[in-house]
Amino acid sequence: MRCSYIRLLVDDYEACFRFYRDVLKLPVLWGGEDTRYAEFDVGTATRLALNQREVIAEALGTDIVEADTTLPEQDRFSVIFEVEDVDAAAAGLVASGARQVSAPKDWTAWGIRAAHFRDPDGYLIEINRPIIPEDHAADRSQRT
Repeated sequence: MRCSYIRLLVDDYEACFRFYRDVLKLPVLWGGEDTRYAEFDVGTATRLALNQREVIAEALGTDIVEADTTLPEQDRFSVIFEVEDVDAAAAGLVASGARQVSAPKDWTAWGIRAAHFRDPDGYLIEINRPIIPEDHAADRSQRT
């Protein structure tokens, strides 16, 4: 498992995008002012990502009040780990006692297979693996 992203879940996406791009001068790797998601180069293998807060809240169903009122209604921050096998890693985390928020599934619009968990303090943890579309996988196999 390797930490691939630190994702800030922001209320004012456009202002935050301009801050990281124009004030901190971080190179934009993906996204723009109007995409609600962007990735920045921070000089390491780990990337800084910005996401419109409501997008994640809606996707994970945390835009409604949870039964556990000790957790935020909407997350502000998440740590993303890339793993070789999302299903196996998720099963291992559950077996070790991690609180699962969402079971492994393909988030095709995001280009990943992912599962979500909470650490003991309630912070959102995502494990994921990029999805390779079948047509790209076929192209790769024909080249090898």
